[in-house]
This record gives sequence, structure tokens and C-alpha cells, in this order.
Amino acid sequence: MMMDISEEITVNRPHFVQQNVSLSPFNTFKFSYQAQYLAMVDTIDSLKMVVNWAHQQHLPITVIGGGSNLLIRNNIVGLVIVNRLMGKKCVVEEGGVVLLQVAAGENWHEFVRYAVHKGLFGVENLALIPGTVGAAPVQNIGAYGVEAKDVIERVQVLDLLHDKLQWILAKDCGFGYRDSHFKGKWKGRYLITTVEFKLTRISTLVLSYGGLANQIKGEVTLSAVFEAVCDVRRHKLPDPSVIANAGSFFKNPIICAEQHRRLKQIFPALVSFPVGDDYKLAAGWLIDQAGWKGVRHQGVGVYDKQALVLVNYSEQNAVALLALESLIKQSVFERYGVYLEREPVELPTVLSAKEELS
Repeated sequence: MMMDISEEITVNRPHFVQQNVSLSPFNTFKFSYQAQYLAMVDTIDSLKMVVNWAHQQHLPITVIGGGSNLLIRNNIVGLVIVNRLMGKKCVVEEGGVVLLQVAAGENWHEFVRYAVHKGLFGVENLALIPGTVGAAPVQNIGAYGVEAKDVIERVQVLDLLHDKLQWILAKDCGFGYRDSHFKGKWKGRYLITTVEFKLTRISTLVLSYGGLANQIKGEVTLSAVFEAVCDVRRHKLPDPSVIANAGSFFKNPIICAEQHRRLKQIFPALVSFPVGDDYKLAAGWLIDQAGWKGVRHQGVGVYDKQALVLVNYSEQNAVALLALESLIKQSVFERYGVYLEREPVELPTVLSAKEELS
């Protein structure tokens, strides 16, 4: 059941804050829930203004970037901020190392394209991942053996408790597999405004993961790797502008060596990769082998070219998708004894009013 969010608060409301706005354009699943209030911010001043207004009105705050890694399942009470902070600048270049500061609202893929065009190595394996730069550290996005944490130097945030900007070093962000403190203990405390990347002009190509080297045609160059990654992703993953989806819906599960040994005995073709003393399983393979690839369930389904992706064909809300998710999890667990975790962030992800943070 959708919540009633019709009550209006007009006291000192900034002129660019809209009321009762459909969130369909702001999430790539295209679910038509509403935000009680919504503000698109493109400057630090406008960001501080709406945050202060929300504090004064005791409104919870939810932040959205590109909406490509979100699962919205209800109307959002309070203020939804759409991060549209833009800009890129080089702050240091020395000995082949380049520190590049990129605003959180920048499109991630366009940033990767920019880096490749400038001859900067480090993010080429992360091409065509949908979303914004500000979402990269939250999720610690990754692909083909590279993660955002490998290239992030530090993150600038707006501290909601003290209403000030500050930098947090990457080593302090709690980065893990598709995880960070921004998703955990810091959720509700910080709004990411800028990410500083440490890139290099010296070749550091990573080609050993997922058969990437075999996808490169001709000479192995920075641009060739970028194009190969784009080609593979275009072939395997649906364009959200054509078929509504949030990319990979499940994390690749990590299991201990003993469980991996037992599964390999039963399923010799099991797709897995060593991660330290453990093993990472290919969630898409598990789902595919359990018979879900291409299956439709009401108005949603499993993408027929990549079982890791759930798609929305016609639903206006998340009910059918959540039911499909539950069925897939149960099926995979019964077959393999492995529990799948969701990758998209569920909203509402509420950032508390200032007095609740202290």
C-alpha cells in the first residue's frame, strides 16, 4: 500500500523544491512512486539550502543520483534530493600520476570515456556501468577485476551533522565487495559531493578477469580495452532506456573453500573465482542453471541474455519484482545451499533530520 504524502509544507520552501513528484524518471526500473518533495541540485549552495530547509521542517532526506542502482518500493516521505553536481578538474599531475576531482552528479560512463580520451589508466574496465560518480564509492562498483576502491583517493562529503564539507580518505571508507561505510554506519550522515581519483598515464591494464583479453581485437591499448568492455556489456546487458532494469540485481556470493569443494563435486561446471581463501561464485550462472533465464513473472522477468539482470516490462510498482526476487533466492538456495544478496540499494534510504543524528 502506498503512503499518503499529500501534506504540504510551504514555510521557507526553496523555489526549486517541487511537491508530489513522480519518481519514474529518476529510477531505471521506472516504478511510479512519488516523492513528497523533490529538489534537483546543481551547486553546493543549493544543496546546503535544501538540506537546511529539510532540517528546519524535520523532514527526512533521501538522495538519488542516476537512479540506476535503486529499488524503490513505496512513496518517499520527506525530501528527495537528485544530485546534479557537475564538473571535473585535475588537481595534481606528477610522475605519471594524476589526481582528478569529479563532481558526484557526473555520469559515470562519461567520466570513464573522458579518462580514456585523456590517456589515463585505471577506470577503463568500469566502462558503461550506469549511474553517477557519486554512487561509485557507495556501492564500490566493480567489473572485470577492478573496483572503484582501487582508484579512489578520497571522497568529499557534506556532513549533515555539522553542515560542513570535508574530505574522507579512501582507506577510511570501509570499502568491501559492493559495500562501504556509506551504505552502512555512515548512511544518514554524509552526502557525497565530489570524488577524487588517482589515475595514471602508465599502462596498468587488468585483462585476466572474465575472459576480457579474448574480447580485444587487434593491439591491446587503453582504448581497445574500453571498447571491448563496452561491446561485452552492450551484448549482455539491456539498455535501461529500452527495457527498465537496474543492472545486476544480485551480488556474486562468496563462500568458503570447503563449501566450494563440495559444490564442485556435485556441479563440476560451477563457475567460480578465488578470492583470498574463499571463492566468489557467478550468481548469473547459478540463476541460469536453476532455470530462470528468460522467465517472465507477471510484468517483470529475468533477462534472456544475462540471468543476473531482472527487468521490468510493464509494472508500475515493485510488488511483482519482489515476488520474483524471492522465488529466485529460494530456488538457488534449495539447489546450491547458497543465499543470494540483492545488489541495488532499496529506497527509502532515509537520511535523518539533523537533530536525530546527534
